[in-house]
Amino acid sequence: MPISVKWNDRSKALIESQFQDPWTLEQFIDARKAWYRMIKSVDHSVPILLDLRESQTAPNGMLRQFSAIHRSPHPRQGHIYILGWNAIYQKLSQHLFDGVVDPGKSVILVDSIERIFNPE
Repeated sequence: MPISVKWNDRSKALIESQFQDPWTLEQFIDARKAWYRMIKSVDHSVPILLDLRESQTAPNGMLRQFSAIHRSPHPRQGHIYILGWNAIYQKLSQHLFDGVVDPGKSVILVDSIERIFNPE
């Protein structure tokens, strides 16, 4: 499957989504629905990791969907961490994810998974 969705461990502290080319907008929307179901199954805040290291392209309409995961989060959704986003999308990210209403739900670009658990 081009987009996998799983818990990071038994504590269900983080949802990991790995993207592998090629993937579609419909598969992304299905992944987003899976995150919501997973978050609803626990009673704590859950951050989401989008691991894009194996993905260099994005389908049409994708930027709008990325922006939507930030604008309409689940109430218990935590930060969204993006790993491996190419340089062009990194520059666009400040425009896609502006207008943070809740500082606990911001989008953070990271260069390793360790940065999520051990930020500097």
